Amino acid sequence: MTVPTNLKYTRDHYWIRLDGEKAVVGLTEYGISELGMIVFIELPDQDTHVSKGEFIGSVETAADDENDLLAPLSGKITSVNRLLERAVMLIHESPYDKGWLFTIQWSQESELEQLWEEETYDREFSLED
Repeated sequence: MTVPTNLKYTRDHYWIRLDGEKAVVGLTEYGISELGMIVFIELPDQDTHVSKGEFIGSVETAADDENDLLAPLSGKITSVNRLLERAVMLIHESPYDKGWLFTIQWSQESELEQLWEEETYDREFSLED
């Protein structure tokens, strides 16, 4: 499994690329493999204000499982990857690039301190080779 070193991670299998007060958010390769084949994704609306842990969307798998997407950070959703709703396979083919979910203008700096480095994510889920 790929775990890029330039990203931050959450226990819930989100990757986060920080860029000033904005962050790009996606699902990790490992998280996607744990869900199984994603066949449908519902993403949050742009310009929505969210709190960390709040329901923001869902993913449906080929096994008819529906899983909630919860906000990994508090803030305002500034853009959404609507292409995923039409071409959901991008999340499997390119989870750290074309398969991003949304961007958020984060509002709680203390939440950033709770994000994991790549080594911690690796160790927590025993992803090391």
